[in-house]
Amino acid sequence: MRWFRRQAAPPAAAAKPASFGAWLLGQFAGGEPAASLPFAKLERACSNAASLVCGAAFARPEAFRRADILRPALREEAGVVARRTADGFKAALADRENTVLAWPWEHMGTSLAWQATRAGEPAVSALGERVEELAGAYAIFYREQLAAVLDLWRQVAAGVYRGEREPDLPAMGAEMLAAFEAQERGAAGAG
Repeated sequence: MRWFRRQAAPPAAAAKPASFGAWLLGQFAGGEPAASLPFAKLERACSNAASLVCGAAFARPEAFRRADILRPALREEAGVVARRTADGFKAALADRENTVLAWPWEHMGTSLAWQATRAGEPAVSALGERVEELAGAYAIFYREQLAAVLDLWRQVAAGVYRGEREPDLPAMGAEMLAAFEAQERGAAGAG
């Protein structure tokens, strides 16, 4: 009599680990839900997370050569960021007194925050994954432009920041990626 037998419950799906981008976005959002952040703070958190993903992907490109990042649609989206970056830098060179540099991660932060808020309540996990995908794709497909941007960023940051250590976005991104990976290994070992 099979009618009275209980069927075994399906195994619980393993929780998907947070992405590096989601982890960074959570750090910059101060642990607040993305939906509760004012747009300016969400945009800044996305930009900051994208800057570190760009740095990490520049320092360790092998960690970002994945199917979700290498897909053609992301290459096209990264191309838009590259064009906006190039146009902005050209404008800054043409009129040095009246323009402000916009880094590629700022273009990403504005675009991704805008898309997320237009689509409804943004979740840190989904938005962080988008940040990682776009910043990783930009760093992989437009590595030469990113190298020039990072060199200029280093010069500007060195003029603003006078610390013990010279500012190095790839090193900072790689350190944050290593911290994320260590945390994930610790969580996997504890589980």
